[in-house]
Amino acid sequence: MNPFEQEAADAWRKAIGESEGFQKEGRQWKIRLGLIAEGKGILLDLEGGGCRSATVLSSEETVTRADAVFSASEETWRALIEGREKMVGAVLGGKVQVPKGDLLSLASHAGAAKALLDAARKAGGLSGIA
Repeated sequence: MNPFEQEAADAWRKAIGESEGFQKEGRQWKIRLGLIAEGKGILLDLEGGGCRSATVLSSEETVTRADAVFSASEETWRALIEGREKMVGAVLGGKVQVPKGDLLSLASHAGAAKALLDAARKAGGLSGIA
């Protein structure tokens, strides 16, 4: 499943809503979070431990509409979702960039970010990305 297609984004939104981990870790997080890779983006509207919407957009539109954005290669997103890479290490190692948003504020939600990636794995991950 390619998460940068609307059908996959819808499955991810559902998995986030069913995630006990995100319900707990993300309950204080209200953000429009953008994730981009190679010209494609997903805008997650997160609030109160749930995901109100997950919309596939161009990377430019994602940056414009998001409060904060993480950018990485498709391979890095695959590694993060599969659990082979940790978000904090990927950011510190330069594999994930933060072109928009306050890194310090985002760091306080590391548990919620991990729960998002876990939900992505349950929703089908990145198996469709070449």
